[in-house]
Amino acid sequence: NDCVGYVTGAQGVFLRGCEDEWGTLMFFCDYEGKTDRPLGRLAIFGSSRGRRGAELKVMAAVESKRAGYFTAGIGDSISDQDWGSD
Repeated sequence: NDCVGYVTGAQGVFLRGCEDEWGTLMFFCDYEGKTDRPLGRLAIFGSSRGRRGAELKVMAAVESKRAGYFTAGIGDSISDQDWGSD
């Protein structure tokens, strides 16, 4: 949750920049998970390429704010999905 404000940026500048760069529409929506605490869920709309590019840019921003959030405990792998990440 502390990353939502970081990723949004001042007056939404970061998200608007991602939208312009990748041709997407992005916004945060509230979601109540199994833990009963609100989570910041980011909705990304656009082409497959645009959604993936925007997702990776946001993931990089979160990773710079909270090191290891996405990368802790991952190893080498090869994805068999068309839009997977290796």
